[in-house]
Amino acid sequence: MGKVLFLKPYSGNKDQNIVRDFVYGCWCNGRRIGGMQMPPINELYAATHVRQAGIDVLFIDAQSQTYEWQELQKNLFTDISIVVVMSSTQSFKEDVHAISDIKSKKPNIKAILFGSHPTFMPKYCLEADVIDYIVLREPEEILRKLTYAILYNQDSRGSTPIKIEDINGIGYRTNSGEIKINPYHSFMNMDDLSIPDRSLLPSDADYFNPVVKKLPYTTMQTSRGCPGRCIFCTAPTFYGNKARVRSCEKVMEELREVKRLGYKEVFFRDETFTAYKKRNIEICEAMIKEGLNLSWIANGRVDMIDKDTMVIMKRAGCHMLKFGVETGNDELLKEYKKGVTCAQAEEVFKWASEAGLDTHAHMVIGGRGETSQTINKTITFVKKLKPTTVSFGILTPYPGTELFDTVAKLHPEIKDGSDSNMENLHTTGFFSEDICQMSSNQLSKYIVMAYRQFYWRPNYILKRLSKIRTLDEMMILFIAGMNIFKFSVSGEK
Repeated sequence: MGKVLFLKPYSGNKDQNIVRDFVYGCWCNGRRIGGMQMPPINELYAATHVRQAGIDVLFIDAQSQTYEWQELQKNLFTDISIVVVMSSTQSFKEDVHAISDIKSKKPNIKAILFGSHPTFMPKYCLEADVIDYIVLREPEEILRKLTYAILYNQDSRGSTPIKIEDINGIGYRTNSGEIKINPYHSFMNMDDLSIPDRSLLPSDADYFNPVVKKLPYTTMQTSRGCPGRCIFCTAPTFYGNKARVRSCEKVMEELREVKRLGYKEVFFRDETFTAYKKRNIEICEAMIKEGLNLSWIANGRVDMIDKDTMVIMKRAGCHMLKFGVETGNDELLKEYKKGVTCAQAEEVFKWASEAGLDTHAHMVIGGRGETSQTINKTITFVKKLKPTTVSFGILTPYPGTELFDTVAKLHPEIKDGSDSNMENLHTTGFFSEDICQMSSNQLSKYIVMAYRQFYWRPNYILKRLSKIRTLDEMMILFIAGMNIFKFSVSGEK
Protein backbone atom coordinates (compact mmCIF):
# COMPACT_ATOMS: atom_id res chain seq x y z
CA MET A 1 0.00 0.00 0.00
CA GLY A 2 1.09 3.59 -0.60
CA LYS A 3 2.07 6.25 1.87
CA VAL A 4 -0.02 8.89 3.58
CA LEU A 5 1.40 12.34 2.84
CA PHE A 6 0.84 14.99 5.51
CA LEU A 7 1.41 18.18 3.56
CA LYS A 8 1.96 21.74 4.68
CA PRO A 9 1.40 23.34 1.27
CA TYR A 10 3.62 25.94 -0.29
CA SER A 11 2.03 29.36 0.04
CA GLY A 12 2.22 32.11 -2.52
CA ASN A 13 2.91 34.55 0.30
CA LYS A 14 6.24 36.15 -0.43
CA ASP A 15 7.31 36.20 3.22
CA GLN A 16 6.94 32.42 3.60
CA ASN A 17 6.22 32.54 7.31
CA ILE A 18 2.66 31.37 7.79
CA VAL A 19 1.91 30.19 11.32
CA ARG A 20 -0.41 27.19 10.96
CA ASP A 21 -1.91 25.64 14.08
CA PHE A 22 -5.24 25.27 15.86
CA VAL A 23 -4.73 28.04 18.37
CA TYR A 24 -7.68 30.47 18.13
CA GLY A 25 -8.44 29.18 14.60
CA CYS A 26 -6.68 32.12 12.97
CA TRP A 27 -3.38 31.90 11.19
CA CYS A 28 -0.88 34.72 10.92
CA ASN A 29 1.95 35.69 8.64
CA GLY A 30 4.19 38.47 7.45
CA ARG A 31 6.22 41.31 8.87
CA ARG A 32 3.40 42.36 11.22
CA ILE A 33 4.28 39.42 13.48
CA GLY A 34 8.02 39.97 13.15
CA GLY A 35 8.46 37.21 10.56
CA MET A 36 7.35 34.53 13.05
CA GLN A 37 7.33 30.88 11.99
CA MET A 38 6.15 27.85 13.94
CA PRO A 39 7.02 24.17 13.65
CA PRO A 40 3.78 22.49 12.44
CA ILE A 41 2.97 20.74 15.71
CA ASN A 42 -0.64 19.82 14.90
CA GLU A 43 0.35 17.95 11.74
CA LEU A 44 3.06 16.15 13.74
CA TYR A 45 0.66 14.98 16.45
CA ALA A 46 -1.72 13.67 13.77
CA ALA A 47 0.96 12.08 11.57
CA THR A 48 2.57 10.32 14.54
CA HIS A 49 -0.77 8.97 15.74
CA VAL A 50 -1.54 7.61 12.26
CA ARG A 51 1.91 6.05 11.90
CA GLN A 52 1.54 4.22 15.20
CA ALA A 53 -1.23 2.19 13.54
CA GLY A 54 1.40 0.78 11.17
CA ILE A 55 0.74 3.18 8.30
CA ASP A 56 3.66 4.52 6.25
CA VAL A 57 3.65 8.30 6.77
CA LEU A 58 5.54 11.11 5.07
CA PHE A 59 5.49 14.74 6.22
CA ILE A 60 6.46 17.52 3.82
CA ASP A 61 6.70 21.19 4.72
CA ALA A 62 6.67 22.46 1.14
CA GLN A 63 7.52 25.93 2.38
CA SER A 64 10.83 24.69 3.82
CA GLN A 65 11.48 21.53 1.79
CA THR A 66 11.45 22.96 -1.72
CA TYR A 67 13.67 20.24 -3.21
CA GLU A 68 11.74 17.34 -1.66
CA TRP A 69 8.44 18.87 -2.75
CA GLN A 70 9.70 19.32 -6.34
CA GLU A 71 10.94 15.71 -6.40
CA LEU A 72 7.52 14.44 -5.29
CA GLN A 73 5.88 16.43 -8.07
CA LYS A 74 8.44 15.29 -10.63
CA ASN A 75 7.79 11.65 -9.69
CA LEU A 76 4.04 12.22 -9.97
CA PHE A 77 3.48 11.24 -6.32
CA THR A 78 4.18 7.60 -7.23
CA ASP A 79 4.18 6.17 -3.71
CA ILE A 80 1.43 8.39 -2.28
CA SER A 81 -2.11 7.06 -1.81
CA ILE A 82 -3.56 9.73 0.49
CA VAL A 83 -2.75 13.40 1.03
CA VAL A 84 -3.80 15.07 4.30
CA VAL A 85 -3.85 18.86 4.68
CA MET A 86 -4.73 21.02 7.68
CA SER A 87 -6.82 23.94 6.47
CA SER A 88 -8.12 27.19 7.93
CA THR A 89 -10.61 29.62 6.47
CA GLN A 90 -7.75 31.88 5.36
CA SER A 91 -5.81 29.09 3.60
CA PHE A 92 -8.75 27.10 2.21
CA LYS A 93 -8.61 28.35 -1.38
CA GLU A 94 -4.83 27.93 -1.53
CA ASP A 95 -5.14 24.43 -0.05
CA VAL A 96 -7.73 23.41 -2.65
CA HIS A 97 -5.43 24.73 -5.37
CA ALA A 98 -2.52 22.67 -3.99
CA ILE A 99 -4.63 19.50 -3.89
CA SER A 100 -5.94 20.17 -7.41
CA ASP A 101 -2.36 20.38 -8.61
CA ILE A 102 -1.53 17.04 -6.95
CA LYS A 103 -4.59 15.35 -8.47
CA SER A 104 -3.73 16.68 -11.92
CA LYS A 105 -0.58 14.55 -11.64
CA LYS A 106 -2.13 11.56 -9.85
CA PRO A 107 -5.96 11.61 -10.05
CA ASN A 108 -6.57 8.55 -7.85
CA ILE A 109 -5.00 10.07 -4.73
CA LYS A 110 -7.53 10.52 -1.94
CA ALA A 111 -7.52 13.98 -0.34
CA ILE A 112 -8.45 14.62 3.30
CA LEU A 113 -8.87 18.07 4.82
CA PHE A 114 -8.87 18.70 8.59
CA GLY A 115 -8.79 21.82 10.75
CA SER A 116 -11.03 24.75 11.55
CA HIS A 117 -12.53 25.35 8.09
CA PRO A 118 -13.58 21.73 7.47
CA THR A 119 -15.01 21.66 11.00
CA PHE A 120 -17.15 24.77 10.66
CA MET A 121 -17.78 24.83 6.90
CA PRO A 122 -17.89 21.13 5.97
CA LYS A 123 -20.34 21.42 3.08
CA TYR A 124 -18.45 24.31 1.51
CA CYS A 125 -15.28 22.22 1.67
CA LEU A 126 -16.88 19.18 0.08
CA GLU A 127 -18.30 21.27 -2.74
CA ALA A 128 -14.70 21.37 -3.97
CA ASP A 129 -14.66 18.12 -5.95
CA VAL A 130 -10.95 17.51 -5.31
CA ILE A 131 -11.67 17.04 -1.58
CA ASP A 132 -12.70 13.44 -0.87
CA TYR A 133 -13.09 13.57 2.91
CA ILE A 134 -13.13 16.16 5.66
CA VAL A 135 -12.41 15.65 9.37
CA LEU A 136 -14.34 17.50 12.06
CA ARG A 137 -12.74 18.87 15.24
CA GLU A 138 -9.89 16.92 16.93
CA PRO A 139 -8.26 14.91 14.12
CA GLU A 140 -5.84 12.29 15.49
CA GLU A 141 -8.09 9.29 16.16
CA ILE A 142 -10.37 10.04 13.21
CA LEU A 143 -7.45 10.26 10.79
CA ARG A 144 -6.05 6.98 12.09
CA LYS A 145 -9.38 5.23 11.45
CA LEU A 146 -10.07 6.92 8.13
CA THR A 147 -6.65 6.41 6.52
CA TYR A 148 -6.55 2.79 7.67
CA ALA A 149 -10.02 2.15 6.26
CA ILE A 150 -9.10 3.75 2.90
CA LEU A 151 -5.89 1.72 2.62
CA TYR A 152 -6.98 -1.63 4.05
CA ASN A 153 -10.78 -1.60 4.19
CA GLN A 154 -10.65 -2.51 7.88
CA ASP A 155 -10.22 -0.81 11.23
CA SER A 156 -6.82 0.08 12.70
CA ARG A 157 -6.88 -2.91 15.05
CA GLY A 158 -6.18 -5.02 12.00
CA SER A 159 -9.00 -7.38 11.11
CA THR A 160 -12.52 -6.00 11.47
CA PRO A 161 -13.99 -4.82 8.15
CA ILE A 162 -15.15 -1.23 8.36
CA LYS A 163 -17.29 0.99 6.21
CA ILE A 164 -15.87 4.48 5.81
CA GLU A 165 -19.36 5.95 6.04
CA ASP A 166 -19.64 4.52 9.56
CA ILE A 167 -16.68 6.52 10.90
CA ASN A 168 -17.80 9.36 13.14
CA GLY A 169 -16.26 12.82 12.72
CA ILE A 170 -15.99 12.80 8.93
CA GLY A 171 -17.76 14.26 5.92
CA TYR A 172 -17.79 12.77 2.43
CA ARG A 173 -19.75 12.50 -0.82
CA THR A 174 -21.80 9.43 -1.69
CA ASN A 175 -21.48 7.72 -5.05
CA SER A 176 -24.40 9.83 -6.23
CA GLY A 177 -22.64 13.02 -5.17
CA GLU A 178 -24.72 13.73 -2.07
CA ILE A 179 -22.77 15.38 0.76
CA LYS A 180 -22.94 13.49 4.07
CA ILE A 181 -21.71 14.81 7.43
CA ASN A 182 -21.43 12.18 10.16
CA PRO A 183 -21.95 12.81 13.89
CA TYR A 184 -18.96 14.08 15.87
CA HIS A 185 -16.32 11.68 17.12
CA SER A 186 -15.64 11.60 20.86
CA PHE A 187 -12.64 13.56 22.15
CA MET A 188 -9.43 11.82 23.17
CA ASN A 189 -8.08 11.41 26.65
CA MET A 190 -5.23 13.91 26.43
CA ASP A 191 -2.79 11.44 28.01
CA ASP A 192 -3.38 9.15 25.01
CA LEU A 193 -1.98 11.84 22.71
CA SER A 194 1.22 10.51 21.13
CA ILE A 195 4.49 12.32 21.65
CA PRO A 196 5.01 13.78 18.17
CA ASP A 197 7.88 12.33 16.17
CA ARG A 198 9.93 15.44 15.51
CA SER A 199 12.21 13.47 13.16
CA LEU A 200 9.39 13.90 10.61
CA LEU A 201 10.32 17.60 10.43
CA PRO A 202 12.77 18.75 7.76
CA SER A 203 16.25 18.36 9.24
CA ASP A 204 17.45 21.73 7.96
CA ALA A 205 14.30 23.78 8.67
CA ASP A 206 15.01 27.01 10.52
CA TYR A 207 11.74 28.04 12.17
CA PHE A 208 12.34 31.64 13.19
CA ASN A 209 10.49 33.19 16.11
CA PRO A 210 10.98 36.79 17.29
CA VAL A 211 10.14 36.08 20.95
CA VAL A 212 12.27 32.96 21.40
CA LYS A 213 15.53 33.39 23.33
CA LYS A 214 17.30 30.07 22.71
CA LEU A 215 17.65 28.10 19.50
CA PRO A 216 16.72 25.53 18.37
CA TYR A 217 13.19 25.65 19.74
CA THR A 218 10.11 23.48 19.37
CA THR A 219 6.40 23.64 20.18
CA MET A 220 4.15 21.50 22.41
CA GLN A 221 0.55 21.18 23.53
CA THR A 222 -0.30 20.34 27.13
CA SER A 223 -4.02 21.16 26.93
CA ARG A 224 -6.78 21.76 24.42
CA GLY A 225 -9.68 24.16 24.62
CA CYS A 226 -10.23 27.33 26.61
CA PRO A 227 -12.51 28.26 29.51
CA GLY A 228 -13.15 31.65 27.85
CA ARG A 229 -16.01 32.41 25.48
CA CYS A 230 -14.71 35.36 23.43
CA ILE A 231 -16.94 36.17 20.45
CA PHE A 232 -14.02 36.13 17.97
CA CYS A 233 -12.30 32.85 18.96
CA THR A 234 -12.96 29.39 17.49
CA ALA A 235 -11.20 27.38 20.22
CA PRO A 236 -14.18 26.79 22.56
CA THR A 237 -16.45 25.54 19.78
CA PHE A 238 -13.72 23.55 18.03
CA TYR A 239 -13.12 21.59 21.22
CA GLY A 240 -16.78 21.20 22.16
CA ASN A 241 -16.70 23.91 24.83
CA LYS A 242 -14.46 21.63 26.90
CA ALA A 243 -10.96 22.17 28.22
CA ARG A 244 -8.77 19.08 28.68
CA VAL A 245 -5.23 18.71 29.98
CA ARG A 246 -2.34 16.28 29.83
CA SER A 247 -1.07 15.14 33.19
CA CYS A 248 2.19 16.41 34.64
CA GLU A 249 3.73 12.95 34.07
CA LYS A 250 2.91 12.96 30.34
CA VAL A 251 4.07 16.54 29.87
CA MET A 252 7.37 15.74 31.56
CA GLU A 253 7.78 12.65 29.37
CA GLU A 254 7.62 14.82 26.26
CA LEU A 255 9.83 17.52 27.77
CA ARG A 256 12.52 14.92 28.46
CA GLU A 257 12.29 13.79 24.82
CA VAL A 258 12.56 17.41 23.65
CA LYS A 259 15.67 17.84 25.80
CA ARG A 260 17.18 14.59 24.47
CA LEU A 261 16.70 15.82 20.90
CA GLY A 262 18.75 18.93 21.65
CA TYR A 263 16.04 21.58 21.78
CA LYS A 264 16.74 24.49 24.13
CA GLU A 265 13.34 26.17 24.25
CA VAL A 266 9.67 25.21 24.13
CA PHE A 267 6.72 27.34 23.04
CA PHE A 268 3.61 25.84 24.62
CA ARG A 269 0.83 26.19 22.02
CA ASP A 270 -2.04 25.78 24.47
CA GLU A 271 -4.90 28.23 24.01
CA THR A 272 -4.69 29.16 27.71
CA PHE A 273 -1.81 27.42 29.47
CA THR A 274 -2.28 29.43 32.67
CA ALA A 275 -5.83 28.13 33.24
CA TYR A 276 -4.58 24.98 34.98
CA LYS A 277 -2.80 26.30 38.07
CA LYS A 278 -2.43 23.12 40.16
CA ARG A 279 -1.20 21.02 37.23
CA ASN A 280 1.17 23.77 36.08
CA ILE A 281 2.78 24.13 39.50
CA GLU A 282 3.40 20.35 39.45
CA ILE A 283 5.08 20.73 36.03
CA CYS A 284 7.20 23.65 37.19
CA GLU A 285 8.31 21.84 40.35
CA ALA A 286 9.22 18.75 38.29
CA MET A 287 11.20 20.83 35.79
CA ILE A 288 13.12 22.49 38.62
CA LYS A 289 13.75 19.20 40.43
CA GLU A 290 15.07 17.49 37.27
CA GLY A 291 17.13 20.49 36.19
CA LEU A 292 15.82 20.34 32.62
CA ASN A 293 17.21 23.81 31.91
CA LEU A 294 14.71 24.50 29.13
CA SER A 295 13.45 28.02 28.57
CA TRP A 296 9.82 28.37 27.58
CA ILE A 297 6.89 30.58 26.56
CA ALA A 298 3.16 30.14 27.22
CA ASN A 299 -0.19 31.81 26.54
CA GLY A 300 -2.40 33.07 29.34
CA ARG A 301 -5.43 35.09 30.35
CA VAL A 302 -5.11 38.00 32.75
CA ASP A 303 -7.86 36.53 34.97
CA MET A 304 -6.17 33.11 35.15
CA ILE A 305 -2.74 33.83 36.63
CA ASP A 306 -1.35 35.14 39.92
CA LYS A 307 2.01 36.51 40.98
CA ASP A 308 3.08 33.48 43.02
CA THR A 309 2.52 31.21 40.02
CA MET A 310 4.52 33.58 37.82
CA VAL A 311 7.43 33.38 40.25
CA ILE A 312 7.60 29.57 40.13
CA MET A 313 7.13 29.62 36.34
CA LYS A 314 10.12 31.93 36.08
CA ARG A 315 12.21 29.58 38.26
CA ALA A 316 11.20 26.67 36.00
CA GLY A 317 12.50 28.44 32.88
CA CYS A 318 9.56 30.52 31.63
CA HIS A 319 10.75 33.81 30.17
CA MET A 320 7.59 35.13 28.47
CA LEU A 321 3.83 35.07 28.91
CA LYS A 322 1.54 36.10 26.05
CA PHE A 323 -1.86 37.61 26.81
CA GLY A 324 -4.89 38.53 24.75
CA VAL A 325 -5.33 42.06 26.11
CA GLU A 326 -7.37 43.05 23.03
CA THR A 327 -8.24 46.67 23.92
CA GLY A 328 -7.80 49.47 26.45
CA ASN A 329 -11.58 49.94 26.74
CA ASP A 330 -13.72 48.08 29.26
CA GLU A 331 -16.86 48.55 27.17
CA LEU A 332 -15.22 46.84 24.20
CA LEU A 333 -14.01 44.03 26.45
CA LYS A 334 -17.65 43.49 27.41
CA GLU A 335 -18.61 43.55 23.74
CA TYR A 336 -16.01 40.85 23.07
CA LYS A 337 -17.31 38.81 26.08
CA LYS A 338 -13.72 38.65 27.24
CA GLY A 339 -14.66 38.36 30.89
CA VAL A 340 -11.79 40.57 32.08
CA THR A 341 -11.12 44.25 32.75
CA CYS A 342 -8.36 46.68 31.85
CA ALA A 343 -7.50 46.94 35.55
CA GLN A 344 -6.79 43.21 35.65
CA ALA A 345 -4.46 43.54 32.67
CA GLU A 346 -2.58 46.38 34.37
CA GLU A 347 -2.15 44.33 37.54
CA VAL A 348 -0.96 41.19 35.73
CA PHE A 349 1.56 43.02 33.56
CA LYS A 350 2.92 44.68 36.72
CA TRP A 351 3.25 41.27 38.41
CA ALA A 352 5.03 39.83 35.37
CA SER A 353 7.55 42.67 35.39
CA GLU A 354 8.19 42.15 39.12
CA ALA A 355 8.65 38.40 38.52
CA GLY A 356 11.20 39.10 35.78
CA LEU A 357 9.02 37.79 32.95
CA ASP A 358 8.76 39.28 29.48
CA THR A 359 5.24 39.82 28.16
CA HIS A 360 3.45 40.02 24.83
CA ALA A 361 0.12 41.80 24.36
CA HIS A 362 -2.22 40.78 21.54
CA MET A 363 -4.39 43.78 20.62
CA VAL A 364 -7.34 44.02 18.25
CA ILE A 365 -9.19 46.98 16.72
CA GLY A 366 -12.49 47.14 14.89
CA GLY A 367 -15.09 45.83 17.36
CA ARG A 368 -18.61 47.18 17.65
CA GLY A 369 -18.35 50.62 19.21
CA GLU A 370 -14.78 51.20 18.03
CA THR A 371 -13.93 54.81 17.12
CA SER A 372 -10.81 56.84 16.48
CA GLN A 373 -10.92 57.85 20.15
CA THR A 374 -11.10 54.28 21.45
CA ILE A 375 -8.24 53.18 19.17
CA ASN A 376 -6.05 56.00 20.46
CA LYS A 377 -7.01 55.04 24.01
CA THR A 378 -5.95 51.44 23.28
CA ILE A 379 -2.56 52.57 21.96
CA THR A 380 -2.03 54.73 25.06
CA PHE A 381 -3.12 51.84 27.29
CA VAL A 382 -0.73 49.30 25.79
CA LYS A 383 2.17 51.73 26.20
CA LYS A 384 1.20 52.01 29.86
CA LEU A 385 1.29 48.20 30.22
CA LYS A 386 4.90 48.17 28.97
CA PRO A 387 4.81 44.75 27.31
CA THR A 388 8.05 43.48 25.81
CA THR A 389 6.30 43.07 22.45
CA VAL A 390 2.85 43.77 21.07
CA SER A 391 0.87 42.86 17.98
CA PHE A 392 -2.10 44.75 16.56
CA GLY A 393 -4.69 43.28 14.20
CA ILE A 394 -8.07 44.11 12.71
CA LEU A 395 -10.98 42.12 14.14
CA THR A 396 -11.93 39.39 11.65
CA PRO A 397 -15.05 37.18 11.76
CA TYR A 398 -14.00 33.49 11.54
CA PRO A 399 -16.47 30.65 10.96
CA GLY A 400 -17.13 28.91 14.24
CA THR A 401 -17.40 32.14 16.22
CA GLU A 402 -20.30 34.19 17.55
CA LEU A 403 -18.95 37.19 15.64
CA PHE A 404 -19.11 35.33 12.32
CA ASP A 405 -22.66 34.15 12.98
CA THR A 406 -23.73 37.72 13.76
CA VAL A 407 -22.23 39.07 10.54
CA ALA A 408 -23.53 36.17 8.43
CA LYS A 409 -27.12 36.76 9.55
CA LEU A 410 -26.96 40.30 8.19
CA HIS A 411 -24.67 39.55 5.26
CA PRO A 412 -25.10 36.06 3.82
CA GLU A 413 -22.73 37.11 1.04
CA ILE A 414 -19.90 36.40 3.49
CA LYS A 415 -20.55 32.74 2.57
CA ASP A 416 -17.80 30.59 4.12
CA GLY A 417 -15.59 33.57 4.96
CA SER A 418 -12.73 32.37 2.76
CA ASP A 419 -12.39 35.71 0.96
CA SER A 420 -10.44 36.58 4.09
CA ASN A 421 -7.03 35.14 3.22
CA MET A 422 -3.40 35.20 4.30
CA GLU A 423 -2.67 38.26 2.19
CA ASN A 424 -5.27 40.51 3.84
CA LEU A 425 -5.78 38.92 7.27
CA HIS A 426 -5.55 41.36 10.20
CA THR A 427 -4.26 44.26 8.08
CA THR A 428 -7.35 44.82 5.90
CA GLY A 429 -10.89 45.00 7.20
CA PHE A 430 -13.28 42.16 6.38
CA PHE A 431 -16.90 43.32 6.78
CA SER A 432 -15.47 45.87 9.21
CA GLU A 433 -17.85 48.66 8.26
CA ASP A 434 -20.74 46.39 9.23
CA ILE A 435 -19.13 45.63 12.59
CA CYS A 436 -17.83 49.02 13.72
CA GLN A 437 -18.78 51.58 11.05
CA MET A 438 -15.12 52.38 10.36
CA SER A 439 -13.82 51.76 6.87
CA SER A 440 -11.25 49.11 6.05
CA ASN A 441 -8.89 51.84 4.88
CA GLN A 442 -9.20 53.72 8.17
CA LEU A 443 -8.50 50.60 10.22
CA SER A 444 -5.51 49.65 8.07
CA LYS A 445 -3.99 53.08 8.66
CA TYR A 446 -4.55 52.79 12.42
CA ILE A 447 -2.79 49.41 12.49
CA VAL A 448 0.33 50.92 10.91
CA MET A 449 0.11 53.97 13.18
CA ALA A 450 -0.17 51.73 16.26
CA TYR A 451 3.02 49.88 15.33
CA ARG A 452 4.87 53.15 14.79
CA GLN A 453 3.71 54.67 18.05
CA PHE A 454 4.66 51.62 20.08
CA TYR A 455 7.88 50.40 18.45
CA TRP A 456 9.47 53.68 17.32
CA ARG A 457 9.87 55.09 20.82
CA PRO A 458 13.57 55.72 21.62
CA ASN A 459 13.15 54.59 25.24
CA TYR A 460 11.59 51.31 24.08
CA ILE A 461 14.39 50.64 21.57
CA LEU A 462 17.12 51.37 24.12
CA LYS A 463 15.44 49.12 26.69
CA ARG A 464 15.26 46.20 24.24
CA LEU A 465 18.89 46.63 23.23
CA SER A 466 19.99 46.75 26.86
CA LYS A 467 18.45 43.31 27.50
CA ILE A 468 20.49 41.48 24.86
CA ARG A 469 22.64 38.81 26.52
CA THR A 470 23.59 36.38 23.74
CA LEU A 471 24.40 36.31 20.03
CA ASP A 472 21.17 34.38 19.39
CA GLU A 473 19.16 37.13 21.09
CA MET A 474 20.92 39.81 19.04
CA MET A 475 20.24 37.97 15.78
CA ILE A 476 16.59 37.33 16.64
CA LEU A 477 16.01 40.95 17.68
CA PHE A 478 17.64 42.26 14.50
CA ILE A 479 15.53 40.08 12.17
CA ALA A 480 12.29 40.74 14.05
CA GLY A 481 13.07 44.45 14.28
CA MET A 482 13.64 44.74 10.54
CA ASN A 483 10.34 42.98 9.82
CA ILE A 484 8.40 45.24 12.21
CA PHE A 485 10.15 48.35 10.86
CA LYS A 486 9.34 47.50 7.23
CA PHE A 487 5.70 46.84 8.10
CA SER A 488 5.36 50.05 10.11
CA VAL A 489 6.79 52.04 7.19
CA SER A 490 4.87 50.46 4.31
CA GLY A 491 1.94 48.65 5.93
CA GLU A 492 2.73 45.69 3.65
CA LYS A 493 2.90 42.18 5.08
